Amino acid sequence: MTATIPETESYIQFRLEDLVSRNEHHRFEEIATRIARRRISSNILVATGPVSSGGDQQRDAETYTTWIPDELPHSAGFAASSSTRPVVVACTLQKEKLKAKVLEDLAGICAADADSVAHIAFFSVKPISAGITHDLKKTAREDYGVTLDVFSGAGIATILAEPDLLWVARHYLELPSALMPPPEGEPSPDWYSELLENLRLNRGPVALTPATQGEVTEGLRFATWDEDANADLPEWLDFMGAFLADTDEGADTELVFRACYEMALARFRGTGVAVGIEDLVRRAVTFACLSDRPNVLDDAVTLTSYWGVMWVSGAGRAEVAEIAEALERLRVHVTELLDSSDPSTHPVRVASLTGTLALLHLVPNWQKLEQEHGCPAQVPVADFSEVQLDDFEPDAALLADQGLLDVGAVMDNLDKLIDLLPRARAYSVSRLAEMFTMHAPLMSEHPSYVKVRDGLDTATAGVLGESVTAERNRDRAVSFVKAGRPLDALLELHNAKVNWFNGDTLYGTVLTMRYIGRLYAGLGLMYAAKMYACTGFALAMAHGDADAKEHAPKALMEAAQYSQNAGCWVDAAGLTEIALLVRSEYLSDPFDFDKHPDLADHRHRAALELAAIRKFWPDVEPLITAAHPSTGWFEMVAAFVDGSGAEYQLTEEEFQTTASEQLAGPVLGDLGPTRIVDFEALGVRWIFTYDNNRATVLRAEGFIAALQVLLADLAPRHPVLINSTMNVRIQVVEGTDGEAGSCDIDRSEPELRGTIVLPGRVAEPDAEARNKSLVGDCLYLLQAVHARPTADLMAHVDAMAETGMFHKLFVGQPYEDATDLLGTDHYTRCASIARPASSGQFKPSAPPALAASTSPGTGYDRDRALEVISERYELADAALHFTLPRLLADTASRARIAALREEGWLDWQIMVILVNIAGNWRVSQAGIQIGRGDPRIARGVASAPETAEGPEVPLEVFSADAFDLHSGMLPATAATRWDLHGRQEAPGEWAMRDLLTRRYHFTDDDVLHQDPFDPLPADMG
Repeated sequence: MTATIPETESYIQFRLEDLVSRNEHHRFEEIATRIARRRISSNILVATGPVSSGGDQQRDAETYTTWIPDELPHSAGFAASSSTRPVVVACTLQKEKLKAKVLEDLAGICAADADSVAHIAFFSVKPISAGITHDLKKTAREDYGVTLDVFSGAGIATILAEPDLLWVARHYLELPSALMPPPEGEPSPDWYSELLENLRLNRGPVALTPATQGEVTEGLRFATWDEDANADLPEWLDFMGAFLADTDEGADTELVFRACYEMALARFRGTGVAVGIEDLVRRAVTFACLSDRPNVLDDAVTLTSYWGVMWVSGAGRAEVAEIAEALERLRVHVTELLDSSDPSTHPVRVASLTGTLALLHLVPNWQKLEQEHGCPAQVPVADFSEVQLDDFEPDAALLADQGLLDVGAVMDNLDKLIDLLPRARAYSVSRLAEMFTMHAPLMSEHPSYVKVRDGLDTATAGVLGESVTAERNRDRAVSFVKAGRPLDALLELHNAKVNWFNGDTLYGTVLTMRYIGRLYAGLGLMYAAKMYACTGFALAMAHGDADAKEHAPKALMEAAQYSQNAGCWVDAAGLTEIALLVRSEYLSDPFDFDKHPDLADHRHRAALELAAIRKFWPDVEPLITAAHPSTGWFEMVAAFVDGSGAEYQLTEEEFQTTASEQLAGPVLGDLGPTRIVDFEALGVRWIFTYDNNRATVLRAEGFIAALQVLLADLAPRHPVLINSTMNVRIQVVEGTDGEAGSCDIDRSEPELRGTIVLPGRVAEPDAEARNKSLVGDCLYLLQAVHARPTADLMAHVDAMAETGMFHKLFVGQPYEDATDLLGTDHYTRCASIARPASSGQFKPSAPPALAASTSPGTGYDRDRALEVISERYELADAALHFTLPRLLADTASRARIAALREEGWLDWQIMVILVNIAGNWRVSQAGIQIGRGDPRIARGVASAPETAEGPEVPLEVFSADAFDLHSGMLPATAATRWDLHGRQEAPGEWAMRDLLTRRYHFTDDDVLHQDPFDPLPADMG
């Protein structure tokens, strides 16, 4: 505290003495009670009865009964400072014989016919010595069984000089402003302190008017959330409670509604408490259901939704049926008002009511939750106590799993609202936009999602600017990440990136670049991640202010981490060195590991790598040493490894197996004359090799980064790709213009092999043409594994282009400029050391978001599929009418049929295999050569109904080889029904069967049928 405090205390003590001279007992009584309410128990009130006649039984103030502290043990405000034990306050202005006075009051307070008491606080203006105080406390404890505290003389002045009680001294003792000591720490805002002081002086609001209520509302909300002001909350609740008395001919007014709303939320949101305020909610809902004011209805929905939250948390005491009934009353009332409102004449009113209806449907169906899971256990305080509205986010995944939200109703109303907004510009969508953002993962599957999202963003940007829209994009991205949907999060972040660019907020752009990089890394797309991290670094360094530049070393360190994860450990060491140099320039305490845990993590990873290199590939260590010429980082990591004394106990092969599980590329893939990149996405293993020189590496990595971004952007559209391995050799030809380059694919083997020729660096005017050529090469590779017609893939690409595909693929400057941070010598050293042979055992795996799709494939129609299957049964029944019984009578044939069933082939598929075997024999017997003449003739012969007079198909044609041949051909035949084409397959690969199973229900779709193979022996299926 400051030096003015002793002066303040002296003045207060002087003024207290003055009360004695003027015998102002009641004033001292008020002062003592105010102190006791703050320091002992908040549920103390001044007693009634004339002092001179002893009507108050020596009790100047005492507690009233409350059980709230027991029910709400973790609450703030009143509940935290009130007592369930009886407390009595006694005061005296007496100058002499103070010990006798205290003993006399003790006897009266503790008399046999008096109310029980546990604690007595005695206040005396005149000082009572410490020795006498101890004797009095002992007497109280031993003779009366109560606790006694004595406050006297200078001690009272000291308490009144403390910040939260200074107002008492100022109000009752006329403390001058000059003697008000400045507050410790952060003071409350001037408006708050002044408003609180005026309300105290006036003993509450001087008038029940909207203006006065607005001021009290502001103070109440501030006290609810400000840590220091929270102690004032009981007073603010009292001040707001005055408005509950307002009436209009016996009916509640809007002031009453507002008081109910603010008081309830102050307790709900500030302390997680529902007890004692549910009647306020009921009163507010009743008023709202008679009101036609949209703002009243909107607030009533908010209040009732919190009522439900309190119930589900266990803090509420109302039945869930009552809460649901209140919501339904509001829904019916809002709907009636909406039906009677004309949007052509009152667009803002209709927009407001439509938005309120959408909010109503955003309230979860708590009754359904109760039916399925029962009532929640009751608790005194909700576990999200002290969580503000803006910080409370619903669990979208839980709401979706439980089916607690009527998403259709929400989105239908929001769809209507978006149509109204051009004519209802005065309507604020801010709150709805926040709620929509919170629930975005739940809403995103609805057909109107994009329309609603873009409409709300446009309306927000029109009022608050593009940067606010970017914040909405970012917040939705966070919601998607929490819901485990990184691809949707990427879409939002890419939009945020653009909106922050448009809003001239470079700091936000750099942060978004880093966040996008992390998401790509989480998807195993390390070159896309590296592109965004390095671009963020370059942007911060070239154009950023001091705040943005702080993120430059962080972005570059992340780029080094992505290189580590890609298996490019020597590249990672080089990038780390540069990041450390930049770090020392722009970060405070740049090498404080406690302050920067990311640096400690990076050191740990570097140490693990160095330990592996020393054990398995010691000839690589000089490359790591050379990558750190200036910072001493290598020496520190080496000392860290040496000091730990730890050594890998794994063999090299075991280490590589573990690394394959943890990394997104082969260990030391950056070494050797030829580099290798190996990753999996969308069911395709993508392998790229290219020469290990500076120009080629930068251009090749740029192509791979663009392909990875394209794959992530394509994934949510579920293209029909057949599982494959695509092995591509990238060549770079310097001096070739942007339109040049070629891409060739060899499809003659199961493993697809390609060659791409990329142009070298080009001048800026040619960059656009080069980018288009690069996208064309990416699409050429994709087409090779795309099993549907090219038009399908191009339709996806056109849709992606409309949603900003190019700004995702190419971010600012070219990849080779943003990532060109390592010198030519670095690449020469990397090319000089062979990559470990054991790195060839690396096998990539895709994260769930980029796994081979299982969504229904383009063109799939279940009704049509079942119709065709039914036809297959009919055709097979006729074509094998006499042959099938003979097959079932043959032990070898029965065993082969049982084996097919065991492998998962359905009955109709086995019947088709048998028909095809028999049909081939019949066509051959008819002298028809497959591929010559009208194919319809061959099909007619093969599938003709079998008759008793026709030739008997020899059982020998149903050999094991025939079964293998025709079961292998069946997926390709079935694929034509869905306009699919495959590729060369290795024996037993079953790539087309896998595609049909994942996307076209090949092993699921069947019709009810009589078992065609009954009876098969039990041991055969």
